[in-house]
Amino acid sequence: MKSPLALQSLSVFWALSILTLFMGHTTSAEEPAFKSPTAARAQIRYQQSTAAASKRLVDELDRTLTYAVKAGALEEANQINEAKKQAATGAAITVDFKRQNLITARNMYRDALVAAKGQYFRDLEPALRETTKAGDLPEANAIDAVRKTLESEVADGKITGKIENGLLLTLGGKRSVWDNKSITLPSKQTAVTLEGVLLLTGKVRSVKLRSAKASGSERLKFTVDGKLCEFQTEGSNRHSYVVVTPQPGSDKLRLRLGDSIAANEWVFGPLEWSINDGQWREVPRRSMIAVE
Repeated sequence: MKSPLALQSLSVFWALSILTLFMGHTTSAEEPAFKSPTAARAQIRYQQSTAAASKRLVDELDRTLTYAVKAGALEEANQINEAKKQAATGAAITVDFKRQNLITARNMYRDALVAAKGQYFRDLEPALRETTKAGDLPEANAIDAVRKTLESEVADGKITGKIENGLLLTLGGKRSVWDNKSITLPSKQTAVTLEGVLLLTGKVRSVKLRSAKASGSERLKFTVDGKLCEFQTEGSNRHSYVVVTPQPGSDKLRLRLGDSIAANEWVFGPLEWSINDGQWREVPRRSMIAVE
């Protein structure tokens, strides 16, 4: 039997949870009020999409919260309440849930936000053209600023130039966008780096990364989210790969391969990943983001 103090604490927690629910979904105070009808429609569509995603998540959180409170699972109840606060602002959910239904709900919410941001970015493009053509530069700049923010969130960093599908290849000081095709490297020792962002979708628990073809020593260095990865090997050919575990709620991996493709590396690529199930697949170019 629970103590009176424990029951009182849970009752107070439950009351605060209900108050949080009715606070509802809020929008960013920095979002501009567009004059352009096209931009305004895009903004409303984006807000409706994120609000719907938030509601679906909160509904699932509330269902589980009821069970957690009844069971006296205060730690889990606190986790759920923290996730509700994050969802209310449209932010990514960073709580590391243990229940599968909450993990699924969190990942579905994450994917819905990514899709909504991508749609918003595309919907603002015609609005930007229209306002620029009409000579309304303040409105055009406001729209352009929102689009750059969306780009930055996709690429997980500030955008100072352009972004493209692919990874950024630097070969002997020359930069280009790598389209994830097999490349022949110089016979002489040449500095080579590949870097960019890999976008993830679905319920990702772990990601393996490797090069489908790599002749020579295959001495690559995979740095993912700033952490150097240790190589593992598999199969009769001892193919090297690394295993990466994304942060809870993360929808991207920042990748860098560099200072490592040796002079006797003649062929490299394409880059492959294996997500959850152990099956190797070529990383789609649309899942790669090069940031210049």
